[in-house]
Order: sequence, then structure tokens, then C-alpha cells
Amino acid sequence: MRHFEIGGLLACALVLLSTTSAQAQEMTPAQEGVLPPGHQLTLYGRAGGMLYLSDALTTGGFGGGVGVRDTLRDRFILQADLSFLMGIGNVGALRLGAGVQRSGTWTPAVLATLSVVMGDRLTFLTPAHPTPLRGPAVSLGVSVAPLRFTQKGMQLSLLELGVGAGSDLPGTGLAWHLGLLEVGTHF
Repeated sequence: MRHFEIGGLLACALVLLSTTSAQAQEMTPAQEGVLPPGHQLTLYGRAGGMLYLSDALTTGGFGGGVGVRDTLRDRFILQADLSFLMGIGNVGALRLGAGVQRSGTWTPAVLATLSVVMGDRLTFLTPAHPTPLRGPAVSLGVSVAPLRFTQKGMQLSLLELGVGAGSDLPGTGLAWHLGLLEVGTHF
């Protein structure tokens, strides 16, 4: 099953790269020198993992997903992505983020994130939590993507690290994010 997921992600990456190449060839030399528009939308696919740990709850896993990013003035980022993760059962993860990136070809970014992880989980009964927790694991955090590159309508990120804090009331949890690959194309 894992071979199918990796093959599917690689196929998505190849489709996005071929689409980007076709878009880049359609640009005339006069268009290449034009400043980017106020908003630039990017559709991206990602592979990585998320893990939420607390005294009462453990959930997360590794997998892939899709997302959309709006880049304002080639500097400010607003994004949302949805991932399907496996590891501790089947888990869905929604991530919303806002941040800044460097302009140019090398475009590292820093984002404030809100993550919601729902689905299968391990729950633990403690004196503070005598009944299992209900609802999704929600966390606020920060993500850093130091190896992001943008070139002719394509974005590639090879690493993204994030950490966040969630509240299980009473108590807190830690959320860990690891992005291994992200490939996107502008439209």
C-alpha cells in the first residue's frame, strides 16, 4: 500500500512539473520582466507527517495531501491544506497558515499555523481525564520551510519543520509537523 502512495505522489509531481513547463513555454520575453500580480494562487501536493502528543491523547501519522496557497505581492502567504495520514489508524489533518517568504528563486518561509487532526487516536485515562477526550486535536504553532524554491510557475519545498501547542483542558499537548516534499504550480 505504501508503494502505491509513493507512486501516486511521484505521478502528481510529474504532472505538476509538465504543466509548469507548458506554462513557462507560453510566456513571452516581455512577460518575464513583469512584476508579479497582487495575488498568485498555487495548487500544491505534499508528503509528510503530523503527530499530536499529550497525557490524554496521541494521534497522527505519515501520508500526503493537497492544498492551495495565495501569495500576496510575492511576500505574504495564506494557505490551507488537507492531508490523509496513516500510522495510528486513519487520520485527516487540516492546516491553515499565514506567514512571510523571501522573494526570488530561493523562497524560505515562516508561517503561523492552526492545525486540526481528526480521526483514529489512542486515548489514555488519567486522573485529570477520567473519560476519553472527544473532538479533534487542535493546535497553534509555527512552521519553518528553509528549503523552498520558486522558478517559472513552479514551487518546490524539500523540508518543512513545525511545532505547536494544543490544549486538552486541563493540560496541554505538543504537535509536531514534518514536511518532506511539496510540489506546486501557479495558476
